[in-house]
Amino acid sequence: MFIKKKQISDFSKCSFSVLGRCIYCGSKENLEREHIIPYALGSDVILPKSTCRNCAEITGHFEQVVLRGPMWPVRKLLQLKSRSKHADAPKTKQILIFKNGEKRQIELPLEECPVILYFQIFAQPGYKNKHYKNGIICIGVDPICFGPKPEEIVKKYGADKLIIEDRPYYPIEFAQTIAKIGYSYAVATDQIKKINGQPLLLSALLGKSNDIGKWVGTSQKHEVYPKLRHRLAIIEDKERGLLIIEVQLFANSYTPIYEVILGHLN
Repeated sequence: MFIKKKQISDFSKCSFSVLGRCIYCGSKENLEREHIIPYALGSDVILPKSTCRNCAEITGHFEQVVLRGPMWPVRKLLQLKSRSKHADAPKTKQILIFKNGEKRQIELPLEECPVILYFQIFAQPGYKNKHYKNGIICIGVDPICFGPKPEEIVKKYGADKLIIEDRPYYPIEFAQTIAKIGYSYAVATDQIKKINGQPLLLSALLGKSNDIGKWVGTSQKHEVYPKLRHRLAIIEDKERGLLIIEVQLFANSYTPIYEVILGHLN
């Protein structure tokens, strides 16, 4: 398989010119800036004047479901950017410990508690899969621990085991967020011009179709990049004739790599 890859290494050195049109609907009215990686994930890399107000509301909604849902405790723990300074973010976390057959609930300050972020493991993109129907198929989760390790808490309290409260996963919104990151980066770097016709995932991004799982899936690769918080890589898959982007959030923590199919190569 012939694959050509272009990888971003340092987001702090990226800057992009004003686009002057909405990357989702093409409108040139009421344009706002688009964060390529959400501001709440510690990124200041923007594409100026590149999303209209209506599309910003649509994409901002599914981002907020993820960022103020399952990712909120991790954002607070890592002190990632927040326009509200995390004023209403969770400051404590409840866990259940089991000792000598007895169950006890304790509440710990967030920084003293293991914060588990459950990354969904999706099936490979359903593109050209005759069995794919709609939505996205989640085949498992990959728990990534931030903060103290669970075994440290077990030892500290002399417990036999502990259970940490889960937060909802929101697989559709998470997949849309991954797709939005990949797509906006491809537009910003002009790589999107390498596809023939319209980007394949636009309808799913704007909630006009329920087929995000056709364009987003989890890669079989599993790598860690110690010097990168987030990682993006553009891939020209000549064999399949597709432009693909790899998106890996918290790449320094051995998190899953997601593939986003953008379109057919010219």
